Amino acid sequence: MVLVILVPGTPSADAVDDWGFPTWSEVEAARGNEAAKNQQIEQIRGLIAQLQTDLESAQALSDQRAAEAIEAQARYDEAVAVAERLQQQADEATERAADSERAAGQLAAQLARSGGTGDMSAELFANPGSADNWLYRLDMMDRVAGTADSLYEQAQRDANSAQALQDQAAVAREALLGLKQEADAAYQVALEAAAAAQAAVEREQNHRVELEAQLAVLIENRAATEADYQAGQRWQAYLAEQERLRIERERREAEEARQRWLAEQQRLAAAAAAAAAANQGGSSGGGGGGGSAGGGSVPVTPPASSGWQTPHYGRFTSSYGWRNDPLGILGRKLHAGVDIAAGCGTPIYSVAAGTVALRSRDTYGANMLYINHGGGVQSEYFHMSQPAHVYPGQRVGAGQVVGYEGDTGHAMGCHLHFQMRVNGTLVNPESFLNARGVRLR
Repeated sequence: MVLVILVPGTPSADAVDDWGFPTWSEVEAARGNEAAKNQQIEQIRGLIAQLQTDLESAQALSDQRAAEAIEAQARYDEAVAVAERLQQQADEATERAADSERAAGQLAAQLARSGGTGDMSAELFANPGSADNWLYRLDMMDRVAGTADSLYEQAQRDANSAQALQDQAAVAREALLGLKQEADAAYQVALEAAAAAQAAVEREQNHRVELEAQLAVLIENRAATEADYQAGQRWQAYLAEQERLRIERERREAEEARQRWLAEQQRLAAAAAAAAAANQGGSSGGGGGGGSAGGGSVPVTPPASSGWQTPHYGRFTSSYGWRNDPLGILGRKLHAGVDIAAGCGTPIYSVAAGTVALRSRDTYGANMLYINHGGGVQSEYFHMSQPAHVYPGQRVGAGQVVGYEGDTGHAMGCHLHFQMRVNGTLVNPESFLNARGVRLR
C-alpha cells in the first residue's frame, strides 16, 4: 500500500485547494442554495469518478510503456548475445584457418626437404634397377601433393568461413547502437509513465476520502463538523499505520525465513560431516557417501560487507545463458538471468540499497520490479505473485522485502527470475554477485 501525505495539519473550512478540488468553504456555501448544492454534488461525484478513471488510465499506460520497454530491452539483450556468439565463432574459425594454413605450410616444407623437386627422370636413367622403387615413390609423392592441395584448399575454406563470420559479427555489432538507443528511449518513456501513474495514485489517495466526506455533508444537508474536515487526515493516518504494520510484519517474516534456512544449512552441514566421518572410519564397503543434499540451494548468509545480498533463499534452478524454452514455445532463447525457487509466496529481497525505478508487468503478464542501485547498476525481479508493494521513487534497503515468489507470466511454476544490468546492458547476475561476496549456490 502506498502512503504519501502531501498536506500536514488539519484543513480549515476556508482552505483553498490548488488542484481545483472544491474547498470546504465552497461546500458550505453551496448548502444554502438547492441548485448550487445539487450542482456541487454532481461535481464531486464526477471528480471522484475522474480520480478513479485517471488512476486506471495512468496505470494501464504505465503497464503498456513498461511492456514496450521490456521488449525493446529484450531485443537489445538478445542482439548483444548473438553478436558475442558470432564473434566467438569467428575467433574460433580464424584459429582453425590459421591451423590449416600452418599444416599446409609444414607439409610443403617437408616435401621440399625430401627432394620432391629433384630430376627424377635422370635418376631413373642412371639407376634403372630402382625403377619399381621410383614408381612407388612417384605414386606416394603424387598422393602427398594431393594432400597438400587439399590442405591448402581447406585452409582457404577456413579463411573464407572466418572472414564471413567476422563480417557477420561486425554487422551485428553495428546494429547494437540503434537497438540500445531504442531500448534506452523506451525505458525513459516507461519511467515517465510510471511516475505519472504514481502521481495518480497519490492524488487519488489524498483527495478521494475528503471528496466523499464533502459529498456526505451535501447529501445529508448538514453543517460540516471537525470530523468531516479531518476525514482525509484520518485516512492518511490509517494508511500510515497499515504501512508501519506491513513493514514490521515483513521484517519479522524475512528474519524467520532466514533463520529457517540457516537451520537447514546447519543440519545439512552436520549430516555431511557425519557422513564424511563414517566414510573415514571405515567400513570397507562404504556406500558412496552423501549426495548433494541441497547443494544447489542458495547459501544463507548475512548481507555481504559489500552491501549486497541474495535476492531469494531457495533452490538455484537455472543459470544465465542460452537455453531451450522450458515451455517449448519460444524455441532457443537467451535466458537473461537466473532462476531461484523456494515456494509460492516466499519473500523476495532487494539485493542492495537503491531506489525503485519501475513496477509493472511484462508482455506475458509477469509482475516485475526494477531497482536502481546507482552507478548504472540495476536489479530486476520477475514472476512475483502480486505487484510489488514498493513504488517508483521509493528508497529500499538491502534485504528489504520487495515482493513474493509467484508464477505470473511465462513460467512453468513459482520461482524468481532475477536479472542484473550495468549501464543498460545485461550481465550474468551470478558472476556479478559472486564478485561482491554473495553466492547463489
